[in-house]
Amino acid sequence: MKTKKNVIPVMLALFISGWTFFILALSPPVNADKQESETGTITGTVKVFRARHSGNVVVYLESEGFKKEYPPPEKHTVLDQKNLVFIPRVLPILKGTTIDFRNSDDVQHNIFAPGKVEKFNLGTWGLGGVREHTFNKPGEVIILCNVHSEMVAYIIILKNPYFAKTDPDGIFKIRNILPGTYVLKTWHEKMKSPSQEVTIVKGEVKEINLELKKRK
Repeated sequence: MKTKKNVIPVMLALFISGWTFFILALSPPVNADKQESETGTITGTVKVFRARHSGNVVVYLESEGFKKEYPPPEKHTVLDQKNLVFIPRVLPILKGTTIDFRNSDDVQHNIFAPGKVEKFNLGTWGLGGVREHTFNKPGEVIILCNVHSEMVAYIIILKNPYFAKTDPDGIFKIRNILPGTYVLKTWHEKMKSPSQEVTIVKGEVKEINLELKKRK
């Protein structure tokens, strides 16, 4: 069957090569290179003051020009419990995303959120178990385990898909940003969250470097 699918477009193109209106109907899809040439990218490094590493910083954009709603991913995101820690510790997601909470430890674990944005308790379960929850409100949600009080994770629910999380070196990249002016913000569990205005031009790669300091 794969051979037939590959042959049909070639035969069709030869058959209708003289008919302009058919050729227009069969124009190829926009590729990634063209999409990036019509949009902009923000890249840079975040330095966390006096920290062992500069990972787990969420960098995101806000603008009144963004759509009110963005479709969440169909595929569930995973937050695992392994070796008595949450993996990942910090998880930025788009509003409406469903998270599968997995237990990869040979002990009982629990998932609950005591906060104002989301308040729930998914119960306690053992190795291999998975329970899910959909996050429909933007903001910060702290995830805890009432079996192991030292375990903590942070879920950052965002209104639009223009966000990134820094790697241990503090490097981040946000792609496919439409030209315009935005407010760039950051989140860190212990540090201040500075913001700044940033203007994106078509085809531009803008570099922004930030330093986060402790909250007073």
